[in-house]
Amino acid sequence: QQGGYRNEQGIIAIPDVNRPNNYYLIHSFIDTIPGTEGNGIYCSKILATLVDMSANGGLGQVLYKNQTIIHDSLGFEIQATRHGNGRDWWVLIQKRNSNCFYRILIDTSGIHVLPDLSCLGPEMDEGQIGAACFSPDGSKFVYLCSSPGLTIYDFDRCSGLLSNSQYFPLPVIVDSFWTAFGVAISPNSRYLYTSVTHQLYQFDLWDSNNVFSALDTVGIYNGAHFPGIPGEQIVFHMEQLAPDGKIYISGGNTVAVYHVINTPNAKGDSCNFIQDGVPLPCLTNSIPNYPNYRLGPLIGSACDTLTSLGDDIRAAKEQILKVFPNPATDYAVIDYGFTDWNKGQIHLEITNILGQIIYSQQLPMYSGFQKIEVSKFATGVYQVSIIRNTGLVAVGKLVKD
Repeated sequence: QQGGYRNEQGIIAIPDVNRPNNYYLIHSFIDTIPGTEGNGIYCSKILATLVDMSANGGLGQVLYKNQTIIHDSLGFEIQATRHGNGRDWWVLIQKRNSNCFYRILIDTSGIHVLPDLSCLGPEMDEGQIGAACFSPDGSKFVYLCSSPGLTIYDFDRCSGLLSNSQYFPLPVIVDSFWTAFGVAISPNSRYLYTSVTHQLYQFDLWDSNNVFSALDTVGIYNGAHFPGIPGEQIVFHMEQLAPDGKIYISGGNTVAVYHVINTPNAKGDSCNFIQDGVPLPCLTNSIPNYPNYRLGPLIGSACDTLTSLGDDIRAAKEQILKVFPNPATDYAVIDYGFTDWNKGQIHLEITNILGQIIYSQQLPMYSGFQKIEVSKFATGVYQVSIIRNTGLVAVGKLVKD
């Protein structure tokens, strides 16, 4: 499509650091290479749109739209992570057919494209398909494309620079319908998952010898086709780490199902990958693209200069805990989205009126909610507690009908 906006990982929402209800939409603009009859598409611009989500009763209002911030031949994938100061944001976008990345800094004075690109590693000729992600802790950046393959970088959250690139030529599986790619990293930032059409691989980023030496195939296409659409394979495509600590994988080819990695912090088959595990109410080809909004400052770094300024605010927000629906019959969602993960790991406890623990769970790092099955709970009132070590972080009430 000439002059369109549709492409995977082509839009991301970043908070305006001055106004908490405002969001920058950083999005790509797609053009067609002349003479390709519409088949050769590429990203020609990166645009910015600012939205005030407090306006119109929460429906939002566009304050400005489609302001060009980069005009070049670019990759499709837009990824972001929080600056080491815990307030600002970094956005990376690849310069097409190169080993360079534009660095965009979003801070209190707006959006800035830094003049010097970060260049290292193999040149990437991605064609029309690729995928990228940051690790949840912001220390790693991963880029996967059809040529040359998978590249893992260290990322400096203070400078926005890439370093120490590691390259691996993943096999490209091409069938008659689709070639799919996806990458995501576990909540503890240890395990990298890469999907290539019919295979799902796991890499251990903490391997001290060679990240690529411990490649583990944790998923192989089961041959499933989407009902009612002849020939539509449910492949392994785009991935996204979700707020519940699970990784969801789109099926590609416009199908109404996601795959899911239920425990991505676990090694090998223990990650509990389920093909076709999440039915969807409609057809989709991709998956939402968003950064780790819960990442805080890089404690002890040279750019950790704002920590003390927000301590009181973070401590007050951390005490907010929501439970819904409430009363609950079959399930309840526990929302602990303001947890300060810089203070350490947390777990969930549900106790009855006698103070007996009837449910407990270690919570995945950087997660924000969990869906809990409560159908077997006895009718009554329960206390929901978020606990760090032996200290109570937040408390709420659950009513079971």
